[in-house]
Amino acid sequence: MNKFFKNINIVILVFLFFNCTGAKQAIKINQSNSDYDVVIQFAKGGMDDVINIKFPNQIIIKNNSFSKRYFNLIKYTYKNIPNNRDYGIGLFQQDENSLKEIKNNSKKNISPYGQLQYIYYTRHFVDSSKNIQDQFNIYIQKKSSKNKDTLHIGTVSDFKKNHKELFERLTKNDSISVQFLDGNKFGERITVPVEW
Repeated sequence: MNKFFKNINIVILVFLFFNCTGAKQAIKINQSNSDYDVVIQFAKGGMDDVINIKFPNQIIIKNNSFSKRYFNLIKYTYKNIPNNRDYGIGLFQQDENSLKEIKNNSKKNISPYGQLQYIYYTRHFVDSSKNIQDQFNIYIQKKSSKNKDTLHIGTVSDFKKNHKELFERLTKNDSISVQFLDGNKFGERITVPVEW
């Protein structure tokens, strides 16, 4: 009888071990705010219309498994932009106090129990309607004095305070995904809602 209970205990322990291990995701995607500036881009040719806004965000990809994992693309899905105007994201790694641009579609690997951290900039196109463009009047004078087509206008938190409705409209229901590789073929794609 003792041997019977000992075997049952072993089976229960093995079952609990595999259940706990399986419940923990092998890959975890976290996001956090970035302190880098939002960038607005004006139309070319000295026009004062804002044509797109680039929002910075941070993504951390954690590998909670025993094996090295490979991926080749981080994709941002814009819900308010037609597919033919989706210019993806700019992907960067922090290099001391600056950002170093890296190729988004190159093969990357995460060591067992390691993580990779990136800053990415979205590219949200802006409506040319008067009620939208009027929100950017405060930046036109700065643009004229600097004679540039782009302006850095503060953090995402600042933008959300000053242009809450526009920010929500531009980013509502957006998602971000990581395309993992299985050998030389596409494997699992993990998609999560974007968190600002």
